Amino acid sequence: MLSSTSSRVSAPAPQPTYPAVYSVALGTNHVATVTPLFGDEASATVANIGPGRGTKVKLALTDPDSNFAVPWGAPRFAGDFELTSQGDKQQIYAQSHDGALRLLVLNLSQSVDDTAWITGDGQLFAADHDGDTVDRVNGDFKAGSIFVAATPCDAGNAPPTCPAPGFPPNYLGTLGPWTGHVSKVTLAGLRLEPQGLMFLPAGH
Repeated sequence: MLSSTSSRVSAPAPQPTYPAVYSVALGTNHVATVTPLFGDEASATVANIGPGRGTKVKLALTDPDSNFAVPWGAPRFAGDFELTSQGDKQQIYAQSHDGALRLLVLNLSQSVDDTAWITGDGQLFAADHDGDTVDRVNGDFKAGSIFVAATPCDAGNAPPTCPAPGFPPNYLGTLGPWTGHVSKVTLAGLRLEPQGLMFLPAGH
């Protein structure tokens, strides 16, 4: 005998009831309590310098992705929780302000998957998804630099067939925390198409 069941398909993001981030509290009884931190359509303040800075906007996140706790030595957003919405070309920074959660949105010039905040001497590692490798990037790293894995083909406006004109393969970039501009890094050696990044400080 054959039987069928029906199921309700969730609406695509963004939706006002969809959490973009959860916070987890670990209790003494070994139980984790999961609570939404903010949603896909939360209100945020534009952080980019320029005419729109300080404007309140409603987010419309379709692709919440990697996140990180920004180091205290960072040139901006020190101590904030950072969420990258890859397809939307945005980074959301959550901070506690007078006991309440405050969100800042930094609009990026390019789609970004992962971010590495440089705190001093060390090594940068990059996961190359298509190459199935983990690559090490050597160099003189300056404290306060911000490296990103730029992913043009994962932007919301990328064409179905990619790479394509205007949408190159992944590349290593640096991020301007005030402008949101992503600049390509010139590398020597093997070809690098990063997806994930990790900075390992010297001595670790």
